[in-house]
Amino acid sequence: MNDNLQIVNGWLSNEDTTVLDNALIVMDNLYRNGAADIRLCHLINEVSYFEVSYSIQRTLERTNENEQVPITLSMSDIDDHKRQLAFCNVDIQQNRLFSKTLIECQLKLLQKIERIYLILKKLEMSGHPDFQLRQEHYGISIYPSKLNKYTSNI
Repeated sequence: MNDNLQIVNGWLSNEDTTVLDNALIVMDNLYRNGAADIRLCHLINEVSYFEVSYSIQRTLERTNENEQVPITLSMSDIDDHKRQLAFCNVDIQQNRLFSKTLIECQLKLLQKIERIYLILKKLEMSGHPDFQLRQEHYGISIYPSKLNKYTSNI
């Protein structure tokens, strides 16, 4: 958690970085190596949830080597990111049509992940035996194959 806080503080402390820039950074990393994890654990009296994770590449100053820094977005972090994208989408100028399209696609992707979670949670809560204590992992990329399996008719 503190690692994520330091990264976010670093983004926000840069005066040249805008909210749109931050949103685009997260989106870029999600499309490069992001994953959605859904955990259904109501049966053991725990709260079911989903989260999205990705990693960013950071160069170490001393050794000039690259390291991957993992970042996990909780459900509330994802809601914050969706709000950030929505504000950017409203405020963006028409001449940045490419950015507007990226934002809309990212919002749709996050909504699909949430919809999948809600469907799986509904099955879990109804007592369906195949959806108890289940963990699902979905890769997020420009061509999400496993997500399409659940969302093609949604």
